[in-house]
Amino acid sequence: MIDEQKYLKTWKHEGTILFADFGAKVSDKVAGFDMDSTLITTKSGLMLAKDSSDWVWWDENVPKKLSEIHENGFKIVIFSNKAGVEMGRIDPIDLQQKFTQIYESLKVPFQIICATSKDANHKPSIGMWKYFVSNCNDGIEPDKSQSFYCGDSAGRPKRKDKNKDFSYCDRQFAMNLGVQFYTPEMYFQELEEILPPLEFDTNTLKSLEGQSPTEEEEKYTSEAQEVVVFVGAPGSGKSTFWKNYLKDYVRVNNEILKTKQKCIEAARKILKEGKSCVIDNTNPKIEARSDYISIAEEFKVPCRAFYFNTDKNICMHNNEQRSINPNRNHLSKKTPRLIINVFFKNCVVPTQSEGFTEVKVINFIPGPFESDDDKETYYTY
Repeated sequence: MIDEQKYLKTWKHEGTILFADFGAKVSDKVAGFDMDSTLITTKSGLMLAKDSSDWVWWDENVPKKLSEIHENGFKIVIFSNKAGVEMGRIDPIDLQQKFTQIYESLKVPFQIICATSKDANHKPSIGMWKYFVSNCNDGIEPDKSQSFYCGDSAGRPKRKDKNKDFSYCDRQFAMNLGVQFYTPEMYFQELEEILPPLEFDTNTLKSLEGQSPTEEEEKYTSEAQEVVVFVGAPGSGKSTFWKNYLKDYVRVNNEILKTKQKCIEAARKILKEGKSCVIDNTNPKIEARSDYISIAEEFKVPCRAFYFNTDKNICMHNNEQRSINPNRNHLSKKTPRLIINVFFKNCVVPTQSEGFTEVKVINFIPGPFESDDDKETYYTY
């Protein structure tokens, strides 16, 4: 019989981190693992475990390999995303009981760190690793050249006998840390795998920092009164561009005003006062933009379109930042992914034939960042 109460006392819940130490010793060599579909899988065959006892080892080699690396001086640390705790889908006590059972079966020391919310601790962000380094290894900095991370979410397509990976967060987590990455098949079954290129890698954005959104330095404002209509998906960088380059223009935004009619009324009022305005909405269709062109004609001022030519994966990434990055003053709230997909399906790229005096294509450039923490969170999630 497992003395669960003995082990439950070892758990800590600090903020959105759930942590426990099952006797792991300090080491500068860290063997990091995901839990589900990496170390264990469900005994029932269901995608989600029925209870704390619904688990078996993912492969018969798992206990043996973990014992071997422990003997070789590695500290075993499990980094597991468990945002279901905050959502009410996972009982933290049930989770703690499961790890107690795993330890009793394994008899190998390890630490477990869970991210219980989809925030900056959630993989692929490195919050759990930072918590480990600061609180769980007696101040000893891990040697990343000797450490590694193993997880099943590697961005692999559907294979003959396996489904497509639901994400690539484990692989990106290892890349963000700068440690060697293995899939469970590579590590526990010693199979060779050629991993496909990632659909999106935040590291590719870093080379764009400091460039001009239009590939050349220029002034985006006009000395004459005008209307600027933004066209771009949620997360394409529209509001940030306004803040960085067009702050002197009055921003008209549907998220603030709630209806198209109120946006139209606001635009008229701004022009009547002799000011320029930016229509900071998605405006994917010609019909949505034509009202603002008509208003500009009514006031006899130019109307330009700024088309935000941002890759959909970058839009999705920027959209996630709105909920997980507390280090930035976000001008917009996170929107459902479906809305971004619908934008790209329906968007008609603006042209001068609609009545615009100019159509300017804006490329996405990361930054400027509000702090070092903002920058780190942006590039690690």
